[in-house]
Amino acid sequence: MEHLASDAKNIKDSLLFMAKYIGNKQINPVKSNELEDFKGIGETIWNFISSVYQSKWDSLIADKNDKSLRQKISDKLTSRIIPPTNSNNKSVDKPIPTSINKMPPPIPAKSQKEVN
Repeated sequence: MEHLASDAKNIKDSLLFMAKYIGNKQINPVKSNELEDFKGIGETIWNFISSVYQSKWDSLIADKNDKSLRQKISDKLTSRIIPPTNSNNKSVDKPIPTSINKMPPPIPAKSQKEVN
């Protein structure tokens, strides 16, 4: 616990630096997909997020509005739709989460052979 505050600040500063670096780099997806170092970046990102949850850091307050990191992540990853309007053409305050229905299986290109 002694170094937790400075460690948390260093982690935050490092993440901000990475976000700014990525935001300022334009890439050509065709050429960048040939780089071996990018092959495991998705797994690395998910390992980082998993470690935050496994260590219970997701329950820490993460902003001035007393939202936990878990709430902030959930807010960012939850799909939203345009809020409905009431009869006075004023939008409702809260956006409504979208719902995703399962798609039926695709229709086969050829019908299966009949079994006798």
